[in-house]
Amino acid sequence: MIRYAGALILSLLLLLLPSVSGAVMYIDINAPGGKRMPVALPDFVVTAGNASLARDLPETIAGDLAMTSLFDVIARQAYLERIAPEHFAGRQISFPDWKMIGAEAVVIGKVEVRGDTMTLEMRLYDATLGNLMAGKKYTGPVRRFRKMAHKFANEVLYAFTGVRGIFDTEIAFSARPEKGRGKEIYVIGLDGRELRQVTDNRSFNLFPRWSPDGEMLAYTSYRTGIPQIYVQNLGTGANRLVARYGNSKSPGSFSPSGDALYATLSVEGNSDIYRVMLNGSGLQKVVGGWGIEVSPSVSPDGKSVAFVSDRTGSPQVYVKDFGSSVERRVSLAGHYSTSPSWSPAGDRIAFTSLSGGRYSIYTVRPDGSDQRLVVSENGDCIDPSFSPDGRYLVYTFRKNGYSELKIASGDGQWQRGLFRGLSAAGSPAWSPRQ
Repeated sequence: MIRYAGALILSLLLLLLPSVSGAVMYIDINAPGGKRMPVALPDFVVTAGNASLARDLPETIAGDLAMTSLFDVIARQAYLERIAPEHFAGRQISFPDWKMIGAEAVVIGKVEVRGDTMTLEMRLYDATLGNLMAGKKYTGPVRRFRKMAHKFANEVLYAFTGVRGIFDTEIAFSARPEKGRGKEIYVIGLDGRELRQVTDNRSFNLFPRWSPDGEMLAYTSYRTGIPQIYVQNLGTGANRLVARYGNSKSPGSFSPSGDALYATLSVEGNSDIYRVMLNGSGLQKVVGGWGIEVSPSVSPDGKSVAFVSDRTGSPQVYVKDFGSSVERRVSLAGHYSTSPSWSPAGDRIAFTSLSGGRYSIYTVRPDGSDQRLVVSENGDCIDPSFSPDGRYLVYTFRKNGYSELKIASGDGQWQRGLFRGLSAAGSPAWSPRQ
């Protein structure tokens, strides 16, 4: 999939070695507090290229695995064996040496750089049985070496859990540029690296939303002086106006098929929710009424939509099943609730609610049951967006003019910072899997 001009072209070539084993369920990913897998990540072999890649690549993988709370990376000071080029040409790894320091898995890699192109071979071994559990070879621009490392971290997670990883996903958000006015749209990696700017029109660009294939972003822009919804192709940079109707406009979410955008439009005086066809064939009101209806988030099966309405006097989160006239309130946390985000797993909806003088993040089942407080800090926590596996949330933390993007586990057991390099950062949206 081409994601942007000059995008990384990855050749994901499975190494044809006879000892490759299939995905083995060593770790129960749904058992918090269970055993962590001790993994060794020795320096990679660099046969040609910048020597710093020897450590940068395994450290990138280590950071990804740490995010899951399922792995313990053994300190390199304990390693007894040094990986050499010969280990990729038939020499056996000394697995007893790795078992002696407590490793149950070993990841090794070999790097070769020619010009601007890098070839990276990585292997995951079971240190107990000596089996090759996963092997991949990637080729692409050197500047995208972290992308390759994230891809293989996904392979490591899959080998031990049977669950696909999300380490190569990205976060889109809006922020004020370092030098300039308004707000622009940016995209950053899950490890807080490789920040890139998507828009550059010196106006206010807000509310980025990913297409299901990850190739496009929809957003609101004031570039003409009035809010209008655009869709931008991240590979070519081309953008087009998709909502020509009404006044106030903001995207909510794409349809699961990617052929339509659920958006807030003010067509008949009130702000209502419409399904806008991206081929220009028209639009359809799906939620309306005398109040204000905004912030649509469609369920992953496309059969329901979560939205915000002030029909009872203050904003609250509701769910409507398409084909039904019933609209049920699901937020019960505080007197002001907004920003629903439907989990790609389909089982929960995250939202922001004002309670006790600050905004916190909650999740709830689509039927309104089992409401849980997930994130509450000494400041405002707003704009939640689920990861593509439904296990994490990205959100905005704000306090006294300071803003930062953070990530939390879906159960709220841990949080960590993601990005704080630009002011007024907000409206984060987590990309689908790459």
